[in-house]
Amino acid sequence: MKQLKAVIFDLDGTLLDSAADIRQAINATLADHGRRPLTLQEVRDMTGDGLLVQMQRAFAATGAPVSDDQSYSFFQGFIHHYRNQKPDPSQLYPGALDLMLALKQAQIKIGLCTNKQEAATRSLMDHLDLSAHFDFIAGGDTFMVHKPHPGHVQGVLDGLNVAAGDSVFVGDSRNDVAASQGAGVPCILVTHGYGHDVESLGADVMINGFAAFGDALNRLTFAGL
Repeated sequence: MKQLKAVIFDLDGTLLDSAADIRQAINATLADHGRRPLTLQEVRDMTGDGLLVQMQRAFAATGAPVSDDQSYSFFQGFIHHYRNQKPDPSQLYPGALDLMLALKQAQIKIGLCTNKQEAATRSLMDHLDLSAHFDFIAGGDTFMVHKPHPGHVQGVLDGLNVAAGDSVFVGDSRNDVAASQGAGVPCILVTHGYGHDVESLGADVMINGFAAFGDALNRLTFAGL
């Protein structure tokens, strides 16, 4: 069996159930402009293409869509609300931290590849005391491209200094499958995330929780942890 050298994770819906935090900041921004609040499910359904796009979708769902100039202006208000909230550490999905600790123990590198802006991602990781677990963090604005473009995943591989064939990607959405497989990295999809009809997305392996990660590695012919 092959030796695994790196695991690249998506963030929202994969490692972290961040919908409640995002909803709080989005609703505060919507309230600033006289819009109705979103439900938690509405926020989950809008997740996956970065915070700016998510906020644009929020405005479109609650009234007239906003112009590009308005989007960037309103987004600054969203970021202000988001950064001044204290995230709840319980948002990590069950088994996520244990898996990251096991990977570190096995000297397997850990990357983060999210469409959330890098500054917001790093701020959130610092709040949750998770930054030290990652060997490389790439947000949606770190490179010239972002998921579903495979260049986003390739940039993380380059940052980790590992080959695609020595890595796996763990995500929850169509964007994750397209970006990882496009870069030559096998994709493991979790079923607890925000993706829709995940069984039809073409992942290499699907798991119902992180306890099944070792079995997923075996199915991909990697040695277990």
